[in-house]
Parts: sequence; structure tokens; C-alpha cells
Amino acid sequence: MSVTVTVLLNGVSVPVVLDDDALAAIAAVTPQPETAAPESPFMTIVEAAGYLRCSRQRIDDLLSARRLERVKDGARTLIRRSDLDAYLNCPRQSYRT
Repeated sequence: MSVTVTVLLNGVSVPVVLDDDALAAIAAVTPQPETAAPESPFMTIVEAAGYLRCSRQRIDDLLSARRLERVKDGARTLIRRSDLDAYLNCPRQSYRT
């Protein structure tokens, strides 16, 4: 297999044919994307607000109302991702008539 690319040299388009060896050499020196770290089961208040697309104050209000449970790690307040998912999936009463 070969690939043809066009390179612009001094304003002139020059076609360059890359064979399997050239493609393998390019692949060998190209940095590979890092694999993502596994998702943590916990989020900070700011991360939880981003996850729910709401304000930090809304998360604080949900914690105060005990609709979400806080997990303390020293001075940090963490929220379980599963608790946020459960909050989103729980049926809420509609006050509309």
C-alpha cells in the first residue's frame, strides 16, 4: 500500500509517495495518545456541578437538603458519582397542573 501526499515547497506543490516502510517509520515516531485514566467513583463539588450542569451553589443546596450525601476526605468534600446518577434518575414530582 502507498499513500500520496502533496507537499508545498517554495510555493510549488510536490507529490510525495509514501510506501509501507515510510508509513511504518512515521508511525514509530508519532506519539500515541495516552489512555484515559479510569473514572473516579468520586467527584469534587465543582466537578459535580459540571456533571449536572448547574452551579456550585445548587450542589451545596442539595447537600444541605440531604438529597445528596457528602463524603469527607480531610478538608475535601466529595460526592459519589453513583449518587449523582441516582439523583438524576429518580422520578421527581411535577408541580405543574
